[in-house]
Amino acid sequence: MNVKSARLLRILFSAFFAILGPGVRCSCAEKPSAPAVAKVAELRASAARLPQSAEAHAELGAALGEDGNLAEAIQELEKAVQLKSTYATAFYNLGTAWIKKAKQAPSTSSVEYYNGVDRALAALRRAYQLDATLPRLHDLLGWLYQQVGDFHAAELELRQAVEAEPGSAQTYNNLGTALMLEEKFPDALRAYQKAVALQPRMSRAYLNLASAVQASGTQKSTLQQRQAAAQSQPASGAAYALLGQAQLFNDEPEPAVAELRKALKLAPDLPIAHFYLGQALNRCEKATEAVAHLSEAVKLSPDVPEFRVELGAALLKIDRFAEAIAALRHAVEINPADGPAQYMLARALQRAGQDADAKKAFALAATLNQNKHRSEQAGLLTANAITDLRAGKLQDAVQKLREALERRPDYPEARFYLGIALAQSGDSQGAIESFQSALQQRPQSAEIHYNFGIALWQMARASQALPEFRLAYELNPYDGLAACALGKALVNRGQTEEGENALRRAHELGACQAP
Repeated sequence: MNVKSARLLRILFSAFFAILGPGVRCSCAEKPSAPAVAKVAELRASAARLPQSAEAHAELGAALGEDGNLAEAIQELEKAVQLKSTYATAFYNLGTAWIKKAKQAPSTSSVEYYNGVDRALAALRRAYQLDATLPRLHDLLGWLYQQVGDFHAAELELRQAVEAEPGSAQTYNNLGTALMLEEKFPDALRAYQKAVALQPRMSRAYLNLASAVQASGTQKSTLQQRQAAAQSQPASGAAYALLGQAQLFNDEPEPAVAELRKALKLAPDLPIAHFYLGQALNRCEKATEAVAHLSEAVKLSPDVPEFRVELGAALLKIDRFAEAIAALRHAVEINPADGPAQYMLARALQRAGQDADAKKAFALAATLNQNKHRSEQAGLLTANAITDLRAGKLQDAVQKLREALERRPDYPEARFYLGIALAQSGDSQGAIESFQSALQQRPQSAEIHYNFGIALWQMARASQALPEFRLAYELNPYDGLAACALGKALVNRGQTEEGENALRRAHELGACQAP
C-alpha cells in the first residue's frame, strides 16, 4: 500500500474557545436568558422549515453551543457539515463544541475526555484545510498537542499563533506554557513577560511567569532586571508589582511590601499586586492586613485558585477556621487536581477539629501530589520519545515510552506511540497490544485506528487492517489518507466498487490518485 509512512507520526489536532491555563477548568454555561431562548426557538423553526439548509443547522448549532446545550449543538453542526462539506465555520464550531464537551468530562484521563478531544481533532483539522485564517486555530492546535504529550508540535503551533495575533496576551501565555513543558525556561520567561506587558491585569500570566523564574533559577538576575525596569517606568504599577514579587522570591518580604504598596497606589485594581502584597504581609506576620489584600485579589480575580489558597493560609494564621475552610474548598472546586490546595484544606480541617474530614483530605492530597509527579514524568518521557521517533531512534523511543507507562499505566499517548515504535521495530505482537490498549481509552481516535491499520497492513494482516481503516474513515470522513487506505484495502479484498468509491473520495481530498 502506497500510504505515506510519515503519517505514523502525524496527529490531527486543536463562537471562540479560549485556551485554558494550568489548573483552570472550563466554566459551565449559565441558565440561558429569555432572549437567548427565543433566539434558539426561532432558529429551531428555521432549521425545521429548511431541513436541507446547512446554514440553518449551523446557526442553530452555534446558538445551542453558546447556551451550553452541547449534545444538541454537536448534532446540528454535524448535520451542517454533512450537508455542506466545505463549510469551514461549521467545522470550526463543531470542533470547539467537542472541546467544550471534553472539558465537562470527570477527569482529563477519562474516556469521555479523550473522545471529545479526538472528535474535535477531525473537525478542526478540516476547518484548517478549508480556511487557515479562522481565528485562534493555531492556539487550539497548540493546546490540543499539549494534551497528547507532543510539546514540540504545541510550541510550533503556538509560535504561529503569536505571529498571527501578536497583540494577544493569552496566546503568549499559552506559548510560555508549551515552552515550560519542554523545559525551555528562558524562552518561556520571554513569552510570559510579553503576556504581562500586553495585559497587566492577567493574573495567570504573572503566576506562570513566577513559576518560570523559579524553575530557571534566575531569581537574583531577575531582581536586578526588575529594579531597572521599575526605575525606567515610574508610572507603571505592573513594574512595581513585578519588582515586589522578585523581592519576595529573594526572601526580602519587607522591601517587597514597600514596592507593592507603590504598585497599588499606581494601580489600585491590579489583582496580582494585592496577591503579592498579601503574601509579603503574611510573611511579615501581618496576617490581618494580608487577609484584606488577598480578599481583594480574590474579588478581582475570582477564578484563580492560587489566590484562594493564599487567602486560606492567611485566615488560618489568625484562627478564622470557617473562612479558611470555605476559601480552600472553593480553590479545590476550581481545580480538583491541586494537591497543595488539598493539603492546605486538610490542615485547616485539622485545626478546626474536623479530624475525619482532615484525614480524607490529607490522603487525597498525598494521592494528587504523587499522581501529578508521575504524570509530569510520563509526559516528559513521552515528549522525548516522540523526538526519538522522528529521528529514527526506535530503541530509545521504546525505552522512554515503557518508562512513561511505568509511571502512568493509563496514559494512552504513551501506549499509542509505543505501538508505532514497536511496529517499526518489528515487534508485531507488542505493537498490537499497545494499539489495542490505547484504543480502550481513546476509541473515537481516527488517528489511532488509522495508524493501527497501517501497522497491521505492514505486518501482512490485511483482513485485520481493513476494519481499522473503515473506522478511521467513519470517524473522520474528511481525512484523505484514511479514505485512500480504505479504498486500497477494499480493492485488495476484491470489493472493487466500494474501494473505487473510497479512492475517488480520497482523490477529491487530495490524498491519492483516483482509480
